[in-house]
Amino acid sequence: MMIRLVAVLWFGMLAGCLSAQVSDFFLDPAGKAYYLLDDARLATPNPLGENTYSFYDSSLGSPDYVDVTNPFQILVYYREYGTVVVLDRTLSELDRIDLFANESIRQPGVIARSYDDGMWVFDNWDFRLLRLNGTGEIEHQTNNLRLQLGISGAPDALFVDRNRVMLYFAADDRMAVFTNYGKFLSWVAVPPGLTLSWRAPHLLAIGEGQHWLWTPGEEGLVPLGTLPEDLASAGRILFTTEGYVTTVPGVLQIRGKAFSNKKQ
Repeated sequence: MMIRLVAVLWFGMLAGCLSAQVSDFFLDPAGKAYYLLDDARLATPNPLGENTYSFYDSSLGSPDYVDVTNPFQILVYYREYGTVVVLDRTLSELDRIDLFANESIRQPGVIARSYDDGMWVFDNWDFRLLRLNGTGEIEHQTNNLRLQLGISGAPDALFVDRNRVMLYFAADDRMAVFTNYGKFLSWVAVPPGLTLSWRAPHLLAIGEGQHWLWTPGEEGLVPLGTLPEDLASAGRILFTTEGYVTTVPGVLQIRGKAFSNKKQ
C-alpha cells in the first residue's frame, strides 16, 4: 500500500489563546478534539459558545491515560491511584471507578475501553489481561502472560479495536495481538524508538525521519516513507481516514494534512 499526500489543509475549531500548552490531544469518533494541557487540565471547546469545558482534580494530578472512544463516557485514568474518572461530553464528572477496590485486580497497569463500553485492564501483578463489564465484573481474562508468551515486563500501552486487543512492549519492540475475548493471535514487530499514536483502527508509528502505519489484521507495519515536512516538528500526530492531524501551538485548535489513498 502506498499513500500519496495532497496539499490540502483542514482546520478545527479555534478557542482563543491558552495560558498552558497542549501536551497531548485526542479525537472522538466524530472528530471532536479534547486536549490535555501541561497544567494537567483536560479541555475541549464549547461548540455553542466562546467558553471552554475543562476538568481537573488537584488530588489526582495529571492523568496517565485519556480515552474518548465513547464521548458520553470519557475515561480519565490515574494509574498511581488506580482511579478512573468518567466524564460526559462537557467534561462534567459522572462517576469514579476504584480499580484497587476490585479484589480481582492486584496492580492495575494500562487500561482501555472495550468495544462494548466495558474496560480492558492489564494486571501488572499476575500478568493477566482482564475485560470488565460496565459494572466492573470480569467477563474474560487471560492466563498468566508471563508464562504463556514469555514476556519479562509489563506492557507500555493497550490499544483496542472492535475485534482486536493489542499490548505494546516497548523494550521488546513488539506488540501482542489478541481477540476481544483475550485469545492470543500473534506478535507484530515494531521498529525501535518509535512514538505510537492510536486512533482506531489505525496505529501511526513515528521514528526519526520515517513513519509507519498498522491496522488490525495486517501482519506488519506498512512503511509510509518520510513524514511530511510541515508535520515533522509536531509533538503529537494522529492518523484518520482524512489525513494526519496535529495541534496548533497556543490555541485549542487542530490542523491536518489530507491525503488520498491510491495503490501504485
